[in-house]
Amino acid sequence: MKKYSFLVFHREYEEFLLKLRDMGMVHIIEKEGTLPDEIREQLQQAEQLDKLIRSLENRGVIAGPATAVEDVTVLHDEINGILNKQSALVQRQAQLRKEMAETEPWGDFSTDIIHKLGAKSIRVRLFIAPIRSWDPELTDDADIFEISRSAGMIYFAWVDTGLPFPAIDADEVRLPAHSLTELHKLKQEIVEEEAGLNARLDEIATGNLDALKAYRQQLMQDAELEKAFSTTTSEAGDKLRILEGWIPAETADVLNRFLDQEGVFYLSESPVPGDSVPILLKNKGFASKFEMLGELYALPGYKEIDLTPFFAPFYTIFFGFCLGDAGYGVLITIAALIARARVGKQLKPIASLVSYLGISTIVFGLISGTAFGINLYETSLPGYRQLQHLFTEKGTDINSLLFTLSLILGGIQIVFGMGLKAANETVQFGFRYALGTIGWIILLVGLAAVFGLSKYAGIPMETLKPAMYAVLAAGGILVLFMNTPGKNLLMNFGIGLWNSYNMVTGVLGDLLSYIRLFALGISSAILGFVFNSLALSVGTSIIGIIFMVIILVIGHSINIFMAGLGSFVHPMRLTFVEFYKNAGFSGGGRKYQPFRKLT
Repeated sequence: MKKYSFLVFHREYEEFLLKLRDMGMVHIIEKEGTLPDEIREQLQQAEQLDKLIRSLENRGVIAGPATAVEDVTVLHDEINGILNKQSALVQRQAQLRKEMAETEPWGDFSTDIIHKLGAKSIRVRLFIAPIRSWDPELTDDADIFEISRSAGMIYFAWVDTGLPFPAIDADEVRLPAHSLTELHKLKQEIVEEEAGLNARLDEIATGNLDALKAYRQQLMQDAELEKAFSTTTSEAGDKLRILEGWIPAETADVLNRFLDQEGVFYLSESPVPGDSVPILLKNKGFASKFEMLGELYALPGYKEIDLTPFFAPFYTIFFGFCLGDAGYGVLITIAALIARARVGKQLKPIASLVSYLGISTIVFGLISGTAFGINLYETSLPGYRQLQHLFTEKGTDINSLLFTLSLILGGIQIVFGMGLKAANETVQFGFRYALGTIGWIILLVGLAAVFGLSKYAGIPMETLKPAMYAVLAAGGILVLFMNTPGKNLLMNFGIGLWNSYNMVTGVLGDLLSYIRLFALGISSAILGFVFNSLALSVGTSIIGIIFMVIILVIGHSINIFMAGLGSFVHPMRLTFVEFYKNAGFSGGGRKYQPFRKLT
């Protein structure tokens, strides 16, 4: 990155900013502090408009020919008004349902008649009493009328003509404001009004979405331009404007030519320690699809190695290991490829990423011998029967091998991460700062090689002892005495001992964490097997076959969702916790976001 400072005459500044925006290269350094109220309101309005657009898109209406709009702000206000009305109607419907539930026990009466009776000093009062305390003889009284019974209560009316109320354990209730007929009429009016509002929203979604999107884009652009103005410093009695920004070093020539043509005075300098330099990731092809995953955690700091291309292959393998079903992998891959052909440019990387994960799932499903919960090693498929015999002769099985494989993959990723840490330390501080990490790599790789040669190659340990001592000596010296350049030997030794304690306990815990790869893979296989067994147990009649298909579809759909979620999350944890820690990742970088026109 290169840091630029621009010095522009105040009358030419706005034109300069607009041209700078057209170039779309400069990441403007913003002033610390809160945004001006005007810009904040513009951003809030754009965010609100974005929600409105998404709500219109979710109506499932097919976009038609664009409808001319004189003033989008009026349309925006109209949509807001419709949504507010819909919200009010929802509340009114809830109130209406409650009022109807309270009125139904009293039947469909005429409120007009009751009011007319009241005008003639004949009051009709309503009461509720428990049925257990009700005396049927009370209805012999000409002034008491039973209306209905419900939920252990009796609803009755008493005509108050001035005589005392009978001795009844009853509670008086308020006379409903509306009859049932009136309430049903109100309900119908709400339904019709709601239908009219929905029709208008559908009409807007059909012909005005592009206008709304363009308006949102204009709001965002205006806000970004205002931010550029607000972050500008004025000098020389407000005659000069100073703006600072970052650009990728490889584009500096293009910017320099533009500035020379415009006659703008500028300074260009390289970053110095303490600068908050924006980060521009430059991955291509396969690795570029994983940048979105890395950004979920943090961007690397400036001069720190971007770990995206290094964790991408591991993440792909780990996802396939966790899901580990060839049938599921085929479905995921096909779905991803179809989606990739249909979605827009922004979503294509996600579809490509999912297709990679699907292919990995197919590979690990074939290795583990699982397809839609069927154990392929128990079938007569070519290859699997021979492998099963081979495993039996060796006294092992595929699960034991997968368990070991999960630890081996974990060990490889941990040591690989340490190698990246050594490279990072070399790039950022110098080679001597990486000696301690290199010592640990020598110890771990060397001792693992000695152990492997002894156990699997049959070389006696006595023969390997000189090599083992050499590894211990070389690694031990680097770890204990060369871990912190600039400190004396005693300080290095003390720090080395403390680091050794942390490293031994940390690496062991990290390594065991990779067992989750095996555990998740076998759990999804078992769950698929259970659904298969359940489906086969319903019989072979026509109804049984129908239920069998239903159980298989629903069961495997649940398994794909649950196992897929676990396969997405747990490899991410292994990446961001175990791998990033051993790679010495510190992160904290800010994304490079150039000032440019939105398209």
